[in-house]
Amino acid sequence: MKNVYSRSFESAPPPRNINNCKAFTLAEVLITLGIIGIVAAMTMPSLIANYQKKATAGKVKKLYTNFNQAIKLAENEYGEFEYWEISSAEKLYEDYLKKHIKTIKTDTNIHISGSFTKGYSMIFPDSTQVICSDKINGLDGKTSEQTIGCIFLTKIVSNKNNLFDYNNIKGTRNIFWFFINNKTGLLEPPYLDKDYEYLKQRCYTKNLTGNSYYTCSTILYKNNWEFPADYPW
Repeated sequence: MKNVYSRSFESAPPPRNINNCKAFTLAEVLITLGIIGIVAAMTMPSLIANYQKKATAGKVKKLYTNFNQAIKLAENEYGEFEYWEISSAEKLYEDYLKKHIKTIKTDTNIHISGSFTKGYSMIFPDSTQVICSDKINGLDGKTSEQTIGCIFLTKIVSNKNNLFDYNNIKGTRNIFWFFINNKTGLLEPPYLDKDYEYLKQRCYTKNLTGNSYYTCSTILYKNNWEFPADYPW
């Protein structure tokens, strides 16, 4: 009787000779790791800078968009911006924008040496800050239709005795100027009619009136909210 449980099996392959296997030597591994380390050291600063530029540009664009949106929402309630009764930056926020823009802290009577007095500070949930004032001190480049000036800060900057000094922080990364047009209600950077080289020179160095980083926002605004490759970072 045939055994139904019997099976035929193929012969197992012969064992491999491990002596014939090829592998990297320790020296080769160390050389490869060294090359990877050198390449990483050369590229990482550039990658980090590019990331920081994108993050900063995104913050400024968000502040600009949220601020303009708050003004437009308030216009639906109070009429056109041109006819609002605004005697100060504080009144602009308290009487018109407060319900349309979320802040976690506000402060009054902020003085910025060389720029303005009686500023109104607004700190937002993402740790950005805006300080606005209608008491502007001799900043050129501001048109007659631009009344309230606002400094956008990509990080919260503390002040001592309500005196704010922005000369000790990296302004080309953290400080961005805008003005509110008293007819349209829109935020506008200074010197929109100037070319890039002029804007870059004033952004990188102190301008003629001694105010630092005055046109950095204009560069970002005119370049579709992206920093150019040669931006003074």
